[in-house]
Formats: sequence, structure tokens, C-alpha cells
Amino acid sequence: MQVGELVELSSAGWTLKQNEKVRGLIGLITRIEMDGDYQAHPIKIEWLGYGHYPMKRYEIKQVRGIK
Repeated sequence: MQVGELVELSSAGWTLKQNEKVRGLIGLITRIEMDGDYQAHPIKIEWLGYGHYPMKRYEIKQVRGIK
């Protein structure tokens, strides 16, 4: 994953109750914090229609096309 990619929830991310706010939305990766310290949710995403919401890598996948 890189900054600037469009993402959506993966099947694992979809099942998590904490992600209900962004289900069905498309997000843009704005920052990835991979420093020496442990980051609980290192990928910062701007979800269109919601705002910023951090995620882990397994919770998201690339948008492959408009459905």
C-alpha cells in the first residue's frame, strides 16, 4: 500500500463492528506511519463522506473498480 491509493474495507475489515461507520465508503490513504515505535493503526485514511479514520493493513484492500 502507498500514500494516494484508493481503498475500501476488506472482508476482515467489514466484519469488525468498529468499522461500521465506513462500510461501503471509499477512502484515500493520506499517511503511513511506520517508525520504530509500535503503531496500533499505522495507515491513516481519509474516508469520503466520513473523514479521517486510521486502520490496520488487514482491514483494507485496494479499490479494483467502480461497482
